[in-house]
Amino acid sequence: MRDIEGIEKALSVLAPHMQEVEESFNHENQKFVALMERSSGLMGRILECHLIVEHYLEKYLQDEYGLREIASARLTFFQKVSLIDNNGRASSFVKPGIIELNKIRNRFSHNLSASFSDDDIPNIIEILRLSRPSLSADSIGKIEAFTTVACTFLIVPPPALKLLFQEAFHDISVVIHQDAESAG
Repeated sequence: MRDIEGIEKALSVLAPHMQEVEESFNHENQKFVALMERSSGLMGRILECHLIVEHYLEKYLQDEYGLREIASARLTFFQKVSLIDNNGRASSFVKPGIIELNKIRNRFSHNLSASFSDDDIPNIIEILRLSRPSLSADSIGKIEAFTTVACTFLIVPPPALKLLFQEAFHDISVVIHQDAESAG
């Protein structure tokens, strides 16, 4: 017995229609090739920023809250971000931008023709306006600049500086608007 039975019959049924089959295949193959040739540059840059922020986020959760086994907890990125306080911490300042970064990354992970613009990242733009006012960049440049800012604000300082940061950010308060896209 062969692993594939009945292939001869299938090919004989298709034989009179081979030109139509090949035209259909070639049409679909052109779409496939276009997708494969599409630059993964933008997608790769978004993913890289997301992964770097996630690295610093996990380190923050370990250092700030003593969650040593955070990686083995298998939390989603959004669940990890949700553990950041909304008030009184330096990390609170970048939390809305981190949520936006996650939305953009989710968009790219579920749609081959995904894109984004400044309209999709108002919190990131506001954070950059306050932390890097002289920055002039396109949308992906803003995501990359925000990545640096977010990681900086996720670093837990040594004890003496930690008190200074707590005092400085005591009155920080953010409002997080949740929607289905951010939870992924």
